[in-house]
Amino acid sequence: MSHANVNSAAISPLAAYVCTDQGADLARAVVVLTSGSQAAIHGGGLGGAARICTGVPIAKTILTEMGNMSLDDACESVTELSRTGANVVVLGDKSDLGTYRALRNAGALEYFAFPVSPEEIVAANSQAAPQIQEVVQASFQTPALKLGKCVGVMGCNGGVGTSLLAQSLAFYAAATKGPALHTALIDADLRFGSQAIDLDRKDTPGLQEALSSPERIDKTFLGATMERLNDRLALYSQQAHTTQNIETLDAAFPQLIQSMKSNFDAVIVDLPRAVLIQQPALADALDTLVLVLPAGYSGVNVASRMIAFLKTNAPNLTILPVLSEFRQDAKLTANDVAKAIGQDVAVVMPNNEAALRKAHRAAKPVIETQPRNPYAKATSALWEMASSRAVAEQETAASKKSLGFFRRASA
Repeated sequence: MSHANVNSAAISPLAAYVCTDQGADLARAVVVLTSGSQAAIHGGGLGGAARICTGVPIAKTILTEMGNMSLDDACESVTELSRTGANVVVLGDKSDLGTYRALRNAGALEYFAFPVSPEEIVAANSQAAPQIQEVVQASFQTPALKLGKCVGVMGCNGGVGTSLLAQSLAFYAAATKGPALHTALIDADLRFGSQAIDLDRKDTPGLQEALSSPERIDKTFLGATMERLNDRLALYSQQAHTTQNIETLDAAFPQLIQSMKSNFDAVIVDLPRAVLIQQPALADALDTLVLVLPAGYSGVNVASRMIAFLKTNAPNLTILPVLSEFRQDAKLTANDVAKAIGQDVAVVMPNNEAALRKAHRAAKPVIETQPRNPYAKATSALWEMASSRAVAEQETAASKKSLGFFRRASA
């Protein structure tokens, strides 16, 4: 492979500068996907591309490989290339957030840590480089943005198993024998959120970073900052310091959830009452709210007030009341509760203490430890209701707004 001739009058859509077999194979796949020429692939890596840079763009998009360069040298090379107006995409072996941010700040359009698919590279470029899209359209159509479904889980009272239910729904949504969706579990309680603790995982400082700049979230950032629970499930959960002011962070949750829906098939939010009341815009980011209440009068009171609040602030939100048997209180029946709140109870969550105790000790949800347990079956039934209602309501909204806002109508 040799360096490109940069003196030609026409600027090519794509040039690749790689330095390993892995990088070369990926570049070839990208070229095939964009119906380009294999002559666009060159050696020398990122440093080689910078060395032949004369101030005129080598190509409209330059796919480069960092190789063994130091981060400082790589950033200098990226800055030099990006100053020509080219879109610079960098490949490398380092998956840490520091490398990603440094290269992005230096001017890179995107940084991908191996392994990465050619489709991801093309998709990243198609959003910021229409010139690449022109080449791609003939052989590769980037699908329209498809937003994932977001289900919030909120307890009307303490001790009703809200966090456990949110956790169980997330694991079920990601389960191989279930929907098998790429799923995110977000613990929105920055004060006392317990998801990471209950699952015996480290907390994720990336949650506060994401809330500080939710508009910059992408797959690389999420991969570096979320705790991977399994192949299809990732977690955000972090307890802020007790003296920390979290009001600004809480206010960013609506935008964070919208960004997460762009990157995951399903987003499950363990949602405190106070956050939803203080940030009513958060309800608009949800597709479905699971409202968990005990069989008692206080739970009915809170549920009634919350439903009235949401009908005013988020009239399109689907609300699924769930009766939890974790707290018996007045032992109201599902029918009693339905009459009191004016809405049918979607599911009754049974309190199987032995199964729940075993799951807690294993730091796993019941849906994994005993998938045929009544609690696990109720969880799967609830997910089917939450996801199907969200789909049905979005399809209805799409039919009413066939010429309107496409993002909220897409399913």
